[in-house]
Amino acid sequence: MGKVQTYRDLASFFRNASGFLLGAEFENNLFWEVIQKLQESGKSAWSGNVFHKGEISLSSLILPSGYLLLSKGNRDALIRLAHYGKSKKWKIQGVTGPEKSVLSFASVWLEGVKEAPLDKKEFMIYSTSCISFLKGRKPTLLKVVEPSSWPRAQAWTTLYANEADPPLESSSLVSMTRSMMLKGNLFLLRKEGVGACAMGGFGRATPRSFVINEVFVPKELRGRGYGKELISGLVGQAAAKGKRDCILFSDYGGPNNLYDRLGFKKIVKFCEQSF
Repeated sequence: MGKVQTYRDLASFFRNASGFLLGAEFENNLFWEVIQKLQESGKSAWSGNVFHKGEISLSSLILPSGYLLLSKGNRDALIRLAHYGKSKKWKIQGVTGPEKSVLSFASVWLEGVKEAPLDKKEFMIYSTSCISFLKGRKPTLLKVVEPSSWPRAQAWTTLYANEADPPLESSSLVSMTRSMMLKGNLFLLRKEGVGACAMGGFGRATPRSFVINEVFVPKELRGRGYGKELISGLVGQAAAKGKRDCILFSDYGGPNNLYDRLGFKKIVKFCEQSF
């Protein structure tokens, strides 16, 4: 079923795994952010690849939160990794990644467990080609958020966190938003006679894509098309910064999803399963 290869450091892991991860860049987009943050903090983490016939068929690492991050991979490799983890007596809190990867791993990991898993969160990963999206469209002009505008951005970030279902931990989100601002990756949509009416930006990147984060329109301004204009502007910004695609996560599964209407492609369900 394959060999599990572990690594002494993240640099060695990523040198081996990066090409494989890039083959499913959208599904595996979290790896680039996680590895960058771990390396910047100097923290270590278990990391490993499952090989089959000399080729990587799965990549994974254990996050500081105790969750196992999985790449897109085949079922045999995921089953092999689950058995490996059991043999090493891993004490993981849960698993996160593309839904098929999570379900295959969990089916083995939870064998014999009587209690149901504590919690499961699901998101849809969407993507769009910047060139295709902008064809025939004039991208909306956005304003980069400057430090002088931080109080508004901070307040909107807190509202965004509180409105999420379930609510997000606001202090962590505010910290990420501030980092986006300092990198020049946080933007406001401004309309004449209205002022600032929407906010969004790029929270992380892969080699060829930006991940759109925190698309927010205040309640009193919703239903006027500002979200659509903001997304258009963000795709334009991504293209101007040399990115080929945009990726985003959406936890809204109901009808009339904004990203469906804008022509974004559904890539895969992404989920987080706690144990």
